[in-house]
Amino acid sequence: MSGGSLLTSAETLQKPAKTKVAGTRLAAYYIGANVYTCVPRHVRSDMEWMADKGTHYVCTSILEQDLFASYENLALIVAEASRVGMQVLAVPSRWGGLTAGAPKVPSLFSVLNPQTWIVNDNGSTRLMTKATGAISSVHSPETFQFFCDTLSEMYRQLPQLAGFIIDEPKCFIVDRSKMATAALGENAPVIAHYAAARDFFSRVCAFAKERWSDKLTVMFQQAHLSADELAAGSGVQHLDFYGADGRPWTLEDDARMANSGGDEGNGRGKVLLSGKGEAFIKSAHAVEGRRSFFLAENHNLKANMIEPLERNYARVLALRPDLFTYYYYPRNVEGVDRVMDIIGRKLTSFAQSS
Repeated sequence: MSGGSLLTSAETLQKPAKTKVAGTRLAAYYIGANVYTCVPRHVRSDMEWMADKGTHYVCTSILEQDLFASYENLALIVAEASRVGMQVLAVPSRWGGLTAGAPKVPSLFSVLNPQTWIVNDNGSTRLMTKATGAISSVHSPETFQFFCDTLSEMYRQLPQLAGFIIDEPKCFIVDRSKMATAALGENAPVIAHYAAARDFFSRVCAFAKERWSDKLTVMFQQAHLSADELAAGSGVQHLDFYGADGRPWTLEDDARMANSGGDEGNGRGKVLLSGKGEAFIKSAHAVEGRRSFFLAENHNLKANMIEPLERNYARVLALRPDLFTYYYYPRNVEGVDRVMDIIGRKLTSFAQSS
């Protein structure tokens, strides 16, 4: 399962990326890219584009099964990122149904372990049926052990990884499983369930920091979530970065596009301007030593969404989160090359002006 030959060859080619932005570090969400069919020249070209824009980190999605079925692809991405002076952050994707990431598939662990499943108020285990399906409960010791074991295997195979990102955690929900009832009581309030999810990811991050103290731990939530859910998420301990993902425009722009046929966040307040981004930066910095994170979403774009993205992108960058992330060639976009050209120009301009 080793990609050592790829890594060895890359070390001899390593060169620094262009001068980086002071204060704000840039990251590319390279998520779901080259799934199983991985063309080395494509990966090389992708990494060179990112490095040219001053990108520090490549964030690549890792399904649990990638660690036995796609490990050479992961090693190639790490090697090519290193060659041009970038590091790689892992995005554990769909692990236990508890994280987002890509693609939208069920967790192998959850499929094989129905005894771990969350049960909703209706007594159903069918959760997020258009994404992960069943979700494993944070109250199951098996779920926690799965996370720890999979992180251990990930870092064993890819010790060069700079850390990992908890992408839109999906367990901040009411869990009526027998495990949850035993832990919280029959009719525990919603905030008790949120607190259990907070504590689960705190334990995961504590485990990671104890084993790999030099690796970064990052978590972000959707910008339009309820205050109680965001309060619980920001309470996760042992995080180096905390923040939000959202559209790179304003609430007014979002409202105008509510009936445009876009999906996933459009018209629901999932934006990074209109004060929302500043609130997440403030929340992150309220914890000593913690830094802020943005993922400026540029996927699922209809053609009429490109204008507000272009008009507002520099404004989002100007908020200067400590880590600013963009999607590199996202899915479901009308005019994807135009979008990437806009983002490339905005990133370059930002780097040159800082």
